[in-house]
Amino acid sequence: MVMDGPIRTPTDPVLTLAQWLSPGFPIGAFAYSSGLEQAIADGVVTPATVEDWLSDMLRDGNGMVDAILIRVAAHAVNPIEVDQIARAVCPSRERLLEIDAQGAAFCAQLRATWHVEATGLTYPVALGVGIRQLDLPLTLAVQMYLHAWVSAVVAACQRLMALGQTEAQRIVAALAPLCSDVARASKDKTLNDLTNQSFAADIAAMRHETLSPRIFRT
Repeated sequence: MVMDGPIRTPTDPVLTLAQWLSPGFPIGAFAYSSGLEQAIADGVVTPATVEDWLSDMLRDGNGMVDAILIRVAAHAVNPIEVDQIARAVCPSRERLLEIDAQGAAFCAQLRATWHVEATGLTYPVALGVGIRQLDLPLTLAVQMYLHAWVSAVVAACQRLMALGQTEAQRIVAALAPLCSDVARASKDKTLNDLTNQSFAADIAAMRHETLSPRIFRT
C-alpha cells in the first residue's frame, strides 16, 4: 500500500502529543541542558534557585520564543520561512544546536511513522508542522511542549547537582501552571513579537561552548 499523505487514525490526539513529547521519544532531549550546566558550574543556579531560573526562561526566554514559533508554524503556508527566522533569532551557537539537532530527529520520526513530509526544520517549527498535518490541539500542544522542556532540564539538574527526586518533581509541578500561562499568552502573538530577555541564561549557553569537563551538549 502506497501512502500519499499523513496517517490519520482514530488515536486520541492527546495520546499522539503525549508520545511526541514524552522523554522516550527519540530526539535526544536528555543530552541538552539549555546552558544550565554552565550556570550550575558557576554557582549561579543552585537547588534553591532552579525554579526561579526556569520561570524566567519560560516567560522571557526560550519558552515564549518556542511557543510563538510553534503557533506560527502550525498556521504557516511556508514553514521554511518560519524556520529561517527561528534560526536567525538564536542567541548562541548551542541554542541553534538544540533546536536544529532535535528538529532533525523529530522530522525523521514524522516521516517514518506518520508519513508527514518534514525535513530540515528546527524543533518548534517541526512540531508546528506536525500539529497542522495531523490536526492536533494547538494550545494543548504548546502547553505539553513547555512542560516537557521543564521536565527535561530539571532532570538535567538532577545529574549536575544535589537535587533529589521529590524536590525535582515539586519544581516541575510548581512550573506547570506557568507553562499553561505562557502557552495561552502566546496565542495572539506573531513573529514580530519574538524577543528574548533571559540574558543570564543566554550568556551561560554561550560560555558553555568552552566548559570542560562537561556532560551535556549545551
